[in-house]
Amino acid sequence: MTVHTNIGRRLELLACLLEHEASVGRGMGVVSVGSRVDREKSQISRGLAALAREGLVERDPENLEFAVGPVLLALAARAGSPDLLVLAQPVLERLAAELGERSDLAVLDGAQVLTIDSVAASSSVQSVGWTGRRTPLHCTAAGRVLVCGMPEAEIDDLLGPDPLPVAGPNGPTNRAEFHARLADTRRDGWAVADRELDLDVVAVAAPVLGRNGAVRAAITVACPAFRVGTRLDDIVESVRRAAAGLSATSEPRG
Repeated sequence: MTVHTNIGRRLELLACLLEHEASVGRGMGVVSVGSRVDREKSQISRGLAALAREGLVERDPENLEFAVGPVLLALAARAGSPDLLVLAQPVLERLAAELGERSDLAVLDGAQVLTIDSVAASSSVQSVGWTGRRTPLHCTAAGRVLVCGMPEAEIDDLLGPDPLPVAGPNGPTNRAEFHARLADTRRDGWAVADRELDLDVVAVAAPVLGRNGAVRAAITVACPAFRVGTRLDDIVESVRRAAAGLSATSEPRG
């Protein structure tokens, strides 16, 4: 009975956060959640902490609000999406149609990049990708974009000790190499991963920003290297424009 009661209470908290984020585009504090579900603050804090450990919710370190987490976003991509996914879908569709390449929306999930939405183009050869896929952050364009606002020590905790796992032929093999590429991302505001994760795939990523300029997600376009050629600058510009547009429309209202 206790197990079922705890599950029901946590589902109630998730439903509360989902409804609030979908309507106003931001998270909720413990007190605000309590006013909605009519439970003690200590019970709500314990419930939200348990959900955070599972990646179902996450807490903003600045305003201490809880919002939908990366794992739940991946599930929501399949049924009833919250604000970010709803707004991102047409952006990804336009980007995929414009470039003729797959476009993705990704978030950071621990030391991995989690794709929460993916739109394929009509090209006959597509780089492999799908909603729910997890990839290492150290050898992906999205990974560099998603951690570009984090302190170096925190990033190193996520990367783990040297040497870094080998993926594609051009992937960084140690922390120093990763941070050198991250410096370029911070300077430029976007990232390119040229055969870092896969043998023949080039990916471009740009950040989706939330309030206070914090990185909320990354928009990525990935395509076979042979199709890039002289198009790289155009791909970068299209991805940057799409991410900037989504950043503006997904800002909290009110």
